[in-house]
Amino acid sequence: MTELEAIAVGYATEGQGAGPVFVTERAGLFAAEGLDVTVRQLGSASGVVRGLINGEVLFGNLAAPALVRSGLDGAPIRYITGGINQQFLVGRPGLSGVAELQNGRLGASGPNDLGYLLNRFLITQLEPQGIHGLTIVDAGSGRERLQQLLKGEIDAAPISPPVAIEARRAGCPFLLDFAEFGLNFTLGGVATTQEMIDRRPGLVRRFVRAYIGGMHRYKTDPAFTMQVQAEYSGLTDSTIAEETYAMTEPGFPRAPYPVTSGLEILLQTLAIEDPRAATANAADLIDDRFVRELDTSGWIERLYA
Repeated sequence: MTELEAIAVGYATEGQGAGPVFVTERAGLFAAEGLDVTVRQLGSASGVVRGLINGEVLFGNLAAPALVRSGLDGAPIRYITGGINQQFLVGRPGLSGVAELQNGRLGASGPNDLGYLLNRFLITQLEPQGIHGLTIVDAGSGRERLQQLLKGEIDAAPISPPVAIEARRAGCPFLLDFAEFGLNFTLGGVATTQEMIDRRPGLVRRFVRAYIGGMHRYKTDPAFTMQVQAEYSGLTDSTIAEETYAMTEPGFPRAPYPVTSGLEILLQTLAIEDPRAATANAADLIDDRFVRELDTSGWIERLYA
């Protein structure tokens, strides 16, 4: 029996974005490609970037801001697949719409947090509508933001499922879906270093093939997917896992190309504070060759057939 190659894969937090990685691992699809994968939670997207740079992990699932900022600093990290990254602006109980956010407090964590950049982007969209005085305050992780919303310490915050669903059930309304701005399934995915792509393309190819197989399992076996979602995110209410699945699966592509449209919007938003972003090229942050090989060869189509 061939010995499996041990590798580590990092992810940031309990949001639904890491779901396909866990489904792939639990379904034995990494092992089928000769990989013994350990999945590690690294606490933040910045932690995933550090793990990729120092070699703690070879692949990482992460939201885009930390990867984009590291790219501006010269770090050679590339998205090799796209992924799930669904975000809602969730309001404190009692709010009925974004028009009520005048002089409001928007919760996020640090500048490398996706929520921070979504808030910065949101401010650029709301000010022309006459909604001014918005400030971004440190409100921690998704569940920490939920607690601050319930206490009235912040007025709104970007939150992803399943925590967004917990928030809505607790009386916090969804004020908008960032998909309305084309920022759905475009601000995250799996990344690795350019060195890995150049030095070990065979390993990257096996990883991506397993991952796309895991996405197939994600999309076609909801019971298994929801079980895995509940396990890794610590959910005790199975109906939240069901709602998370129903909310995310329909838009999750069969061929998960890393995409540039959301990254371009992100760079435009970053350029408000960092002039380097104004001349950066989103295409330099991705390498879609491995997904493209499987797509153009018909492998993905056969998988679903």
